[in-house]
Amino acid sequence: MDTRDVIRLLGEISLVDDRVVKTDELEQVAQVRLWAAALRDVPLAFAGEAVGQHYAESAYPVMPKDIAARWRATARDRMQRHAERRAPAVDPDDVDGYVLALRADRAAVVTGAEPPAPVRALVAGVGRAVEAAPANPGYLATKAAMFPKRERPAGPPELAVRCPTCGADAGRPCRTLARGRTMGNTHPDRQRDYAVAAADAPAQASA
Repeated sequence: MDTRDVIRLLGEISLVDDRVVKTDELEQVAQVRLWAAALRDVPLAFAGEAVGQHYAESAYPVMPKDIAARWRATARDRMQRHAERRAPAVDPDDVDGYVLALRADRAAVVTGAEPPAPVRALVAGVGRAVEAAPANPGYLATKAAMFPKRERPAGPPELAVRCPTCGADAGRPCRTLARGRTMGNTHPDRQRDYAVAAADAPAQASA
């Protein structure tokens, strides 16, 4: 907006709220200059809509900061929804021309002359749940032949007997006495009991 736009806007506002426009001629000049400086980036049409929104929410006289704040929020929202999918049709070696063209494209989106360009559908789908593809029997058979599953080791042979130290039943791993955590090995007493049981097994079989 320039001074002429501000004078027009203030004239429209004065029709509904005579508290805004100054009555003294010197004060009017200062007011027009102040509003023009504060709203230099705001289109006149948007300023008129912002004034209407202000009085729909507030009984206080509208100030230039009220219009500027709404403009910044609108411009920020438009740019957040905009994705620059193509470079300007300008020689990239012409740095000044390229920058000016890029700014012009963005300004068109900010001012509403061009709608925000949404992100492509492929990128927009990132983060969404994806259904698994149906299994391919031929692929699964080939994979199984190339990478056969290895049986997990059954563990130490002394797991066949109960642990007298921690009380773990046969087939269950030993646990530490202090915190009850699973051990990678077994307690010495369990190993001893297993050795005794293994030594007695041949004698019992021959009896």
